[in-house]
Amino acid sequence: MNRTYPYAETYGVVRGMPSQGRSRQSIVDELTEIAATEDTRWESGRCSGTMYCGDHDHYAFMAQVYERFAHVNILQRDMCPSATRFEGEIIAMTLDMLHADTDADLDSEAVGMITTGGSGSILHAVLAYREQARTESDITRPNFVKPETAHVAFDKACHLLGVEIRQVGVDPVTTKVDPAEMDAAIDDDTIAMVGSACNYGYGTIDPIEQLGQIALDRGIGLHVDGCLGGFILPWGEQLGYDIPPFDFRVPGVTTVSADTHKYGYGFKGTSVLTFRDKSLRNGQYFYMTDWTGGKYASPGIEGSRSGGLLAATWAAMVSLGRDGYMGYARKIFETAFVMQDAVKSHPELRIIGDPTFCFSFTSDEFNIYHVNDSLSTNGWRLNGQQYPDAIHMAVTRPQIRPGLVEQWADDLGEAVAYAHRHAGEKPLSGAIYGGVEGGPTVESDEFIRVVMADMMDRQQALPPL
Repeated sequence: MNRTYPYAETYGVVRGMPSQGRSRQSIVDELTEIAATEDTRWESGRCSGTMYCGDHDHYAFMAQVYERFAHVNILQRDMCPSATRFEGEIIAMTLDMLHADTDADLDSEAVGMITTGGSGSILHAVLAYREQARTESDITRPNFVKPETAHVAFDKACHLLGVEIRQVGVDPVTTKVDPAEMDAAIDDDTIAMVGSACNYGYGTIDPIEQLGQIALDRGIGLHVDGCLGGFILPWGEQLGYDIPPFDFRVPGVTTVSADTHKYGYGFKGTSVLTFRDKSLRNGQYFYMTDWTGGKYASPGIEGSRSGGLLAATWAAMVSLGRDGYMGYARKIFETAFVMQDAVKSHPELRIIGDPTFCFSFTSDEFNIYHVNDSLSTNGWRLNGQQYPDAIHMAVTRPQIRPGLVEQWADDLGEAVAYAHRHAGEKPLSGAIYGGVEGGPTVESDEFIRVVMADMMDRQQALPPL
């Protein structure tokens, strides 16, 4: 398939605004074919993360709800008060799951906001801390402290908001950050720090309780990034797995993010950012009272938003309830540990850290991307890490299908044998966020140059309008 013009050979290319429109049915037929083709990439269960639900009946149910509110702009709450209900109840359910205190009579009433995803929640969290530090402590050169395993969205948020990012290394064996090193990185201009529950790369949980104590002692905020684990770790803890407290039960935790569009099983485009104290959320608000278009107030960075996503997310959560989430979590954790046992059965492979539903593994005997190359030929799509080179599997509902773990064990054994045979060669895959397919493995600077050159080539190849 041509990466610049995918599906061009089958459906052609729209090179400019068509003079005449097409029939609706022809468009629906074409998109139905494309969707069915692309769904085969994950329906087999051989895709790490990405498709957290994978239940077409659930998708159809949410689509029914979505279509009833997709056209609604929730910026106009007088016309769609349902959005206020959906948003408030999504936040309330998430706060309940994260053990927040929602007593409105308390000064520190917990609250939340809906964002467009994990990066959106992280961006708004950093914004809240920056604004609080600016107004309450007169900090004009803020910095934010993160473990190197914390999501790159923190680096992006700090870049966009003019906040210095301070990165702290992690233990290479446990992949967890040393609280003492985090403490050492804090100074009078630090506005907050982050701990992951769990981190994207290795699926391990930082020592949140120790970080919380440091946050209290130093008078700064502590954000817990639960974008990946926020909607599954709580159920895993209740199922008896060794998952330490990471939410609002931990003193010092001031914000937690959790993605409803991951293990919350909602459509892509929603996440929840929660606050221990509603005063911290005030930094999200933007007011302008003297604009010619009228007095303007915004509760976050976004303006117009579709009511469809709120309605569909609300419907997903209330249709599942605690029992539904717990049942799927049980199967996911069980599947994840069986898949890890298959990895451990090969002495050439090594699981990094002490993970649960999301795990990463590497090899000290050969380049792990040879393993990935072989798994790719059998339809597996895993995610790549670097420093050290590793690949990971975030286990989701598509992996709990019968027979999948047995196929994983067989294909992994074949992949290890392949890696031994090709140990002296360069692998075909490498580490890139969101996938590891395409192109040789290269050093990071060269890799960025190759990727950027490829993007520029694609732009230049686009036809003029």
